[in-house]
Amino acid sequence: MADCLDSRRLETFRAVAMAGRISEAARRLNLSQPAVTAQIRQLESATGRPLFTRHPHGVQLTPAGRGLLDIANRMRGLMEEAASRIASPERPSGPLRLCASTTLAAYVLPSLLAEFAKHDRPAALALETANTDQVLAWVREGRFPLGLVEGLRRAPGLKLELFLQDELLPVRAVKAPYAIRRAKRIQDLSELPILRREPGSGTRAVVDAALKKANPALAHREGDPVIGHTEGIKAAVLAGLGIAFLSPWSIRGELKRRELEILDLPGLRVPRAFSWVHPSGGLSGAAARFHRFAMEHPPRL
Repeated sequence: MADCLDSRRLETFRAVAMAGRISEAARRLNLSQPAVTAQIRQLESATGRPLFTRHPHGVQLTPAGRGLLDIANRMRGLMEEAASRIASPERPSGPLRLCASTTLAAYVLPSLLAEFAKHDRPAALALETANTDQVLAWVREGRFPLGLVEGLRRAPGLKLELFLQDELLPVRAVKAPYAIRRAKRIQDLSELPILRREPGSGTRAVVDAALKKANPALAHREGDPVIGHTEGIKAAVLAGLGIAFLSPWSIRGELKRRELEILDLPGLRVPRAFSWVHPSGGLSGAAARFHRFAMEHPPRL
């Protein structure tokens, strides 16, 4: 599901949002209208939310679409900044190709890549996003020399190396319905929808494991909504549809604007790690230099 959330489809989504019409976005992208429509439908399927409303004169973003557009714009802007910086130093190096799970690609890596570009000059820069299972598959297949994933403790056939510690926080909308706002204990979650990522997501695996340890009945519930992207989950939480476990990297703005708040649930913590994944034989070229730079200059919340 989340493998549909790659950078190419996000750029198509951004083009439709900017143009306001699928036909105009297709013209700008030099694609057919059915191809653009198919990519938008794949994104909507992956996020579990409609991104546009259709009307006779074009399309309009939904709240979930506006949230995803904000991320797409920031990622594009930071990648363009990185590209402009890497064009100025004297000597280009080899291409830098990375893959990362969605939280890392959207909230951690773009600014880190921009900082790296002040010190190095890759000949090209590419960042692809997918869920943890897909990132592992890409690195195993040799499509990417270096990946970043969430929540894994082992990756057979690959080297897994700690990058940053993270914690998934239980959050709800400040203006959520009373039934959600009154939750104060782990037991109260049994009466609330818990918005979850799709199977194959590192976030989903960590949350399920923590809930199973705290209360086995919460680990796997058939009726809980499944949404394939952090922005879709945030939009659903903001709409008052339930609670979710989200990284502080992904909710800084919403906490600052007091749109979301953290639930204090004694006895429930969901720590996880952000980890590098690469072939056991080691790294070389731009991937090795970026890895070394990131370890020496880790980003801060």
